[in-house]
Amino acid sequence: MKQKLLMSAAMIGMMGSLGLSTAHAEWDSGVKLNLGGYFKGYLSYVDQDYAAGKSSHRVDMLRTTEVHFDGKTTLDNGLTVGTHIEGQADGGDDFFVDESYLFFSGEWGKLNLGRTYGAPYILQVIAPAADSNIDGRLQLIQPVNFAASGLNTAIFTSTYETDYDHDISAKIDKITYISPLFQGLQSAVSYTPDGSTTSRGTSGNATDNDATERSDIWEWAVRFENKVNDSFTYAIGTGYSKAQAETSALNDREAWNAGIDLNIGQFGIGAAYHVDDVGSADDDIQYAVVGADYTNGDFVYGASYYNKNDDVNLVDLNRYSAGVTYKVIPGLSFRASGHYYDIEEGSTNVDATALLFGTDIKF
Repeated sequence: MKQKLLMSAAMIGMMGSLGLSTAHAEWDSGVKLNLGGYFKGYLSYVDQDYAAGKSSHRVDMLRTTEVHFDGKTTLDNGLTVGTHIEGQADGGDDFFVDESYLFFSGEWGKLNLGRTYGAPYILQVIAPAADSNIDGRLQLIQPVNFAASGLNTAIFTSTYETDYDHDISAKIDKITYISPLFQGLQSAVSYTPDGSTTSRGTSGNATDNDATERSDIWEWAVRFENKVNDSFTYAIGTGYSKAQAETSALNDREAWNAGIDLNIGQFGIGAAYHVDDVGSADDDIQYAVVGADYTNGDFVYGASYYNKNDDVNLVDLNRYSAGVTYKVIPGLSFRASGHYYDIEEGSTNVDATALLFGTDIKF
């Protein structure tokens, strides 16, 4: 038996030296799978107002984890073909797909097809933050327990969250074209056929004339970046979305954003403004944020002010944030930040103070 194994190993080695191991050669030249993702974990201390009979732990642990699967290859004609899949690892006891799309790219730009963000999100210009996981464009860590606050929890979930990302088409199957960067200018356009939040998969085309859905979502965005000199760069951008109601039971939904970001030496300052009518015929939600940061070696000190003026639900939220990030090595940082919330919903007033200490690991 041992002799047969040795002879088999010798034959495999000889085939490889003669270039006859065609299957292995195809693997080497085909699409390669790469793993990535992140872990963001925090120790959170919160002192907040509560509704009668409600409370929450003052100290707790908050975290979010994603695993990313990437595969791509470049053909002889220069066309790059690939796919990107993101899995949420902290969805309770579940592991579920968050994004999944195919892309093609080349000198002509990039084309995304599948479940991912649209043009306004991709090119949105954002402001500096104390900790982008908490007071950034997309809030991944929410320290305040709104369910115990006495406020209407619907205004802090889904459409009405406490950040300012422009993504009314959400991570729904769509087609997005992103132009190449030409002298600092870049544009993008997206089309989402159906507004259902569940991926269609292989189960057939989505139903139409749904009284609770919007579809035919068209979005566009443009962004301009410029480097004036070695110590001064800036970016400005805007985006627009419109989702069509499938029946007269709903109104169409429109949203737009504008932003500016300046970097002067070690200092950064920026502002962003986002308006979303969430399908209301008369009112809208306005998001405004101003942020600044200062980089000194491996340390980044940041601060931001955030306001959400929600005329649809009669809510006014102000958040003041300050924090520091220590970059240990590329992909690993330790973070500490403080946040003060002042929230009014009709006659209900809620104040909250949050202190968070954590780490952000990208792999």
